[in-house]
Amino acid sequence: MTHTQTVMLRLLTMCIPFRNLRKKWRTFLRDFLSDYDRDARRSMRAWRRHPVAGRTILILEPNYCHGEVIPGFCRHLLDMGYRVDVLMHHSLARQSPLCCFKEGDIHIFTAMCTSWKRLAKARVLTRYEAILVSTSAFYDIPGWASFLHMTGLDKFANLLAVEHELKDIPRFGEEELDRQGRLLTLGSFPRGMMVNPHFFGEIPPAPRNREPVFITVGSLSAQRKNHELLVEALETVCNEGYRNFSVIIVGEGELGKIPGHLRPFLHVAGKLDFPAMYEAMRRADYFLPLLDPGNPAHNRYITTGVTGSAQLVYGFAKIPVIHEKFASFYGFNDRNALLYREETLGGAMLRAIRQTEEEYAGMQQALLQLGRDIDGESRSNLERALAACSPSEPQQARS
Repeated sequence: MTHTQTVMLRLLTMCIPFRNLRKKWRTFLRDFLSDYDRDARRSMRAWRRHPVAGRTILILEPNYCHGEVIPGFCRHLLDMGYRVDVLMHHSLARQSPLCCFKEGDIHIFTAMCTSWKRLAKARVLTRYEAILVSTSAFYDIPGWASFLHMTGLDKFANLLAVEHELKDIPRFGEEELDRQGRLLTLGSFPRGMMVNPHFFGEIPPAPRNREPVFITVGSLSAQRKNHELLVEALETVCNEGYRNFSVIIVGEGELGKIPGHLRPFLHVAGKLDFPAMYEAMRRADYFLPLLDPGNPAHNRYITTGVTGSAQLVYGFAKIPVIHEKFASFYGFNDRNALLYREETLGGAMLRAIRQTEEEYAGMQQALLQLGRDIDGESRSNLERALAACSPSEPQQARS
């Protein structure tokens, strides 16, 4: 909010007699104005009046992120014979995560954050066969909060929820969802049911470029990726005399200092919307997750959460260049990935550059088979979860 808006807000609420009530209204109005979107307000009203057809499932994403999981869930549900409505935050919708579907395949609606707290009161929810919340946490509150509890959706008997961090199961009180088989995770963990959605359109396998292209996608932060590994790897490759390759870097944040002699090999695309990111993925041959075995923060990607890099690898069939420590959790091995340990990332990138077209094609076919296997298991698990949560008429059980 601007300074002028803040001053106006204080003036508007000065007449409210009680301090706590005044503070509550200021908070609400501040959140409303900072997130205001006229089209989202209209879309939310349209959704509330929406005539929901039979066998329709609502996918709901409350945050500005995790759009990469929505297309895969839509694809699974459509293939299972369901109709699909999607309700998401307007900032995520502007990134077009569902661009891989034809117009009319899915009904898309948008909302503002201030709409979420009253969500459970929307009578339209009772018309859905099931409600799938693709992120159980709400990131717009410091420290995160349970979106299910905040909205009252946790009382719905026809609810499925995706948990992206196992540590949040006890914190958010999701044990009952887990016990009933209605809590989904994106990886195979001791808790939750694995459903890994990685559909980004019908993407035929492409032959390797004459000059290989590497890509990394995601936030440029040490907590998620170690980009120093990439700089060291580029030094290794260049010292071997190779110049016929490139690296695409997609994501917001600061990359840090890059030596001048390495810059010609890097294309820093910054943050892209989904159509542009998908296009960059199609141009690439190899994927660099840049997970660091020496960084304790990266252990979560094999213990309590997953990296979205794996979904892109499965969906686009781009050969991952990944450290052995993280490989087996995602089903990667010597047949479908380029693994490294002592030789470092640079050594593995050299092996990628030296691959023949036949070697690349063979590895790509093995990777495609891995994606199909995960698809099959995911669909079976999703069917089981829907059977556990779907009464004949969706209802609000447990008041």
